[in-house]
This record gives sequence, C-alpha cells and structure tokens, in this order.
Amino acid sequence: MRRGSLAALALGLLALAAPAVAEERLAGLGSFEFQAGPYQPMIDSEFPDATPPVRPWKDTFGTSRRWMFKLHGAKALVRGYGTLELGGGIGYLSATGHGRFADTTVSLEKTGFRLVPLSLDLTYRVDPVWERLGIPLVPFARVTLIRDLWWVTGAGGKASKSGATDGWTWGGGLALVLDFIDPSLARELDRDSGIKHTMLVVEVAQTTVRDFESASTKTPKSWDLSNDGPMLTFGFLFAF
Repeated sequence: MRRGSLAALALGLLALAAPAVAEERLAGLGSFEFQAGPYQPMIDSEFPDATPPVRPWKDTFGTSRRWMFKLHGAKALVRGYGTLELGGGIGYLSATGHGRFADTTVSLEKTGFRLVPLSLDLTYRVDPVWERLGIPLVPFARVTLIRDLWWVTGAGGKASKSGATDGWTWGGGLALVLDFIDPSLARELDRDSGIKHTMLVVEVAQTTVRDFESASTKTPKSWDLSNDGPMLTFGFLFAF
C-alpha cells in the first residue's frame, strides 16, 4: 500500500511538472548586455622610485574612480549544461582635469583623457540553474581579450598623444533572473521581442592591460591601463 502511495505521488508530481516543462523558454541564440563600473588605471604605478613622487594620473584627474560604460553582444556557440557564448563589446570612459608642470605648478589649460575599450570574449553561463531548477541566480565565468584605444587632449581639445594598449581580463559573477517577478510579463516579452530572460548582472574581473607585460619593463611601449584592483561592474543582460 505504501509503495502504491509513493507511485501515485510520483505520477502526480510528473503531471504537475509536465506543463512547466512544455512551457519553459530556453535561451540559446545569444545575448545583449549593458555594463557600467568604476575604473582607475595603474598609470601612476609606473613611477615607483621617482623622487619627488610622480603621480601623473592622480595629480591630473584626482583620486576618484571614473565610470566606464560598455555595450556587449554575444552569439551562443554551445547549448547543453549551460551556454557558451562568443562575444564582443565596446566601451567609453572620459576624464578631465588640470595637468602639472615639472615645477609642480598647475596648468590653467584643461587636459582630457578618453578611453575606448574593445573586447573579444568567451562567456560560460549556467542557465539550467534557472531554466531547470527554478533558482533565479545564474553564475557565469568570462575570459576577455582587450584592446584599449586612448587619446589625451590638451589646449583647445586637440589630441596631443594617442595609442592602443592590449591586455586581458578574467572573472565571473552572478546574474539575477528578473523573470520570476512577473512570469506572465516575461512570457509576453518573449512573444513580442524574442527576449527569453532579463537579468541583473554583477561581475568581478581581474584586469591586466599593459601590452602583455611590456608596460612593466624598463622601456614600456604603452601605459599600464589595468584597473587599480579587481573591477566590479553592474549591468542588464537580455538573453535571446
């Protein structure tokens, strides 16, 4: 009798689960993401032994971190126990301040720094945590190649120096799937736009952007544009 009750219970659970499985929406085409996070390059670290201390970045632009904004798109390569995506992105950062002369006096002319990071990355997202288990927290990992395009402007906003610095980042984070707040609205969004999931994303990444260590040698080719510490970014991700 006990075995019969367990079998009946199992069949009942399967019957309840069947509609949910039939209605599940599996993302698998790709994703689009908007990211933002505080950034400060390690340019000042290139002068550790200077006397008096040399801090070109902090003396010109201050100690506050600047916000970097990025747009990122990706194409799903593999769907199985999670999604493997190949993607790319572009960003923008702007800083303005007053430089210093060799005698430490402050220039009256404004100096600007502009940064446009280009990226190529692989992302692995464990979507089944939400799609199969119903837990709205999806972990992910990402490895990225970066090419930072930058230029410095002087008097009149004219570019006085420009260049590009290559590097890479690795990291990961968590995505909060917002579908659970209003499932009916999420299904309607899927029908109207093809967006399967909307996620609030938090990512922590370790950046190394110094031309693969050439900026740490005695004759650097570029500046050290690695972030001063792990970089924390926030964003919205739309999975198709």
